[in-house]
Amino acid sequence: MIPGGVAWAPKAFADLSDGYREVLSLADWEGMSVAEIAVVLGCSANAVRIRLHRARRRLARALSVGPPGRAARAQVPEGDSA
Repeated sequence: MIPGGVAWAPKAFADLSDGYREVLSLADWEGMSVAEIAVVLGCSANAVRIRLHRARRRLARALSVGPPGRAARAQVPEGDSA
């Protein structure tokens, strides 16, 4: 684990596009269903599913790299020598 935990998570979230932040907020913080989000955003349920998948993938990628300006450390599996 990188020291400092995920203190940069708010920055990673803020760096997402408006559309990705909106769909993540509605789904994960407001607890809305895909169908409810589709009505709010005026799009299809399938479009919501795609946006959620892409937003979560981008956020996960940003969090796995670490805070801006800090190089990611290579993970070496146990038992392997570098």
